[in-house]
Amino acid sequence: MVTAVRPVFQKQGPATNCVIEGEALGWKSCTAYAMAMGIDAATAGAKRPSGCKIRSLTGDRIKGLMLSQVAEVALQHYDVRVTVKTGGDTISPASALRQIRIGRGFVLQGNSGGLPMHLRAGGPAPVQHAVWVNEVKGGDDNGTPDKALVYDPAADGRRPGIDHGPTWWAWDDVLSFAAALKLDAKRRLGPGKFYAGFIPARDVEHEVAHVMPIDVILRQGATKTDPFPDRVRANRPGGRKINIRRRPDRIEPADIVDRVRDGTLFIAYQKVTGAPVEGSSIWYGNRRGTEWIPERRLRKIGGAS
Repeated sequence: MVTAVRPVFQKQGPATNCVIEGEALGWKSCTAYAMAMGIDAATAGAKRPSGCKIRSLTGDRIKGLMLSQVAEVALQHYDVRVTVKTGGDTISPASALRQIRIGRGFVLQGNSGGLPMHLRAGGPAPVQHAVWVNEVKGGDDNGTPDKALVYDPAADGRRPGIDHGPTWWAWDDVLSFAAALKLDAKRRLGPGKFYAGFIPARDVEHEVAHVMPIDVILRQGATKTDPFPDRVRANRPGGRKINIRRRPDRIEPADIVDRVRDGTLFIAYQKVTGAPVEGSSIWYGNRRGTEWIPERRLRKIGGAS
């Protein structure tokens, strides 16, 4: 199991903790605060936006946020690509465990009605909520853990009986919280599914060749993109997904780190010659050289509209 980086805890309350254009949004911004802690963990503290900053960058001043909204902010403004699993593309708890054990902590949306009273930091009434799940421990390393380290942005210790900061939740409580998520007035998500957003896996240090002064880690033989960075899009129409790989020089199932839909934004900082794919050997990589997509699986390259 990968050792997780622990972010600095951020509390969302009181309502005036986040005021944007006169709107007090602290208690409506749990997803933004959870994502802010996820960005902190993903960058090992190099980027530590406030939850209120994340909220502001979404442009939404009215309601609670969707995972897709904060994921877009994480990528566009902090270079952290978040894999969102919601709607018809949820993730099972077993698959989520496989991800968190390689360092992919996640924002988890649920409902506090699925929690015991001592974990309802937002108050006794059931509410839609989001937390940051950083790591797990105990149990069988290949099976169900005993506990998860949860950063609940409502857990600010504001009165006796409310936790303050990160807390080890029983894994069963994580499952119950996720299952209680309200999809609409009549339906809940139910067991066996998570609405979650996962940060990338930890960097593979031996693949880093050298560091440029402008904060891009170039793989050996790679050059910067033009424009720099290049905001390209995944290109795989027809419902099939595109594989993102941890290295560009070979095509092996073990190298796949994620799969994304057609049209997904990918911010490329470098390109390099690698394994041939449909007649092209050019691959595009992220800033740290840890995620790669072949040219034939991208469009809008070079700033094209």
